[in-house]
Amino acid sequence: MKKGFKRVLMFALVTVLFLLYAGPSVAQEKLVMTGIVKSVERGLVMDVENEKDKSLISFRIGRKTTYIPRRYPIPGEKVKVEYLPGRGNFVAFTVTILGVAGSK
Repeated sequence: MKKGFKRVLMFALVTVLFLLYAGPSVAQEKLVMTGIVKSVERGLVMDVENEKDKSLISFRIGRKTTYIPRRYPIPGEKVKVEYLPGRGNFVAFTVTILGVAGSK
């Protein structure tokens, strides 16, 4: 009787732990936005004006943000930003500089 109870208890424990860790491990698809950089504040926040509706969106940037080419964008440049919402802010993961807005 004791062996059977221990096996059921272990099985239940392993199942519960598996369910707890399986839920948050689902990868989120990154969102993409194209727009014009309005400002970059001390390498922490980048403000971008959305190309579609002209709204201003602030992105957190940091050491894990990848820039293509490898430099900060200059205000006035057109960029494509891949981001995820995180802790109430948008976190930029990849910033691709497309060129100066308005030039051909």
